[in-house]
Amino acid sequence: MLSIKFNRSTIAAIAFLALPVSVAAQTPEHPTDNSALFPSTHDLKMLTTSGSYLAARHASVERDAASAATFYRSALRSDPKNNELLDRAFISSLADGDIDEAVRLADRILAVDKTNRVARLVIGVRDLKAKKYTSAQTNINQSVRGPITDLVATLVSSWAAYGAGDVKGAVANIDKLAGPEWYPIFKDLHSGMILELAGKEKDAGVRLERAYKLEDSMLRVSDDYGRWLSRNKDAASAKAIYEAFDKKLPRHPLVQEAMREVEAGKKLPPIVDSPQAGAA
Repeated sequence: MLSIKFNRSTIAAIAFLALPVSVAAQTPEHPTDNSALFPSTHDLKMLTTSGSYLAARHASVERDAASAATFYRSALRSDPKNNELLDRAFISSLADGDIDEAVRLADRILAVDKTNRVARLVIGVRDLKAKKYTSAQTNINQSVRGPITDLVATLVSSWAAYGAGDVKGAVANIDKLAGPEWYPIFKDLHSGMILELAGKEKDAGVRLERAYKLEDSMLRVSDDYGRWLSRNKDAASAKAIYEAFDKKLPRHPLVQEAMREVEAGKKLPPIVDSPQAGAA
């Protein structure tokens, strides 16, 4: 495990010097013909484990998640049993939005550390997408803790329960979640969406109206409540919701389109039409 600490300028210097000469010569001011390929697979293979690690640390300091992930994975290939490198490669890949790579690394992490909660959450979301609802709930329930992550884990788990056919359990799971004062907006919104998809329009309306009264400046809350009103009340009520939002954020394309459809007498469908969409 690499534990030597360097200051920022030292990391930058060593990481730069660790690169092959052909790569080091490529800079924004002096690009070469193949600069768009930096760093190439050949370049990465020529780096030592320490060189890749230091380059990754520097990229992290510079908030360059893509480069950090690339260099950490390079270091990991040279030292595949190094759990610190595995964890850093995983987090950097996740930060870069490379979900496929993050999932692959999460599987490796859980093989050696079954308590890693971030890896559990990533695998849980993968299982949800694959409609493996039982496995998704198991992994998500063992995921990260904290106000935001508790909320996310609960909502994703509840959508998994809905996907598995347990509407009552999905809503109950959301209802029992306690937390900060801003939780109720998301609890009512997601409960309402689940109830909508389950065909329980009256119950959905209660939740969506409550969410709207708590936060009428949130697009998704206003849109879903407006859609519910168009189906279950009248066009005038739905139009009033969209007009109120339009005053707060003029000419939003989704709101403009919804108002046109409501004025044309259309009943708007729910925002979501699948468990995966609702969990997003």
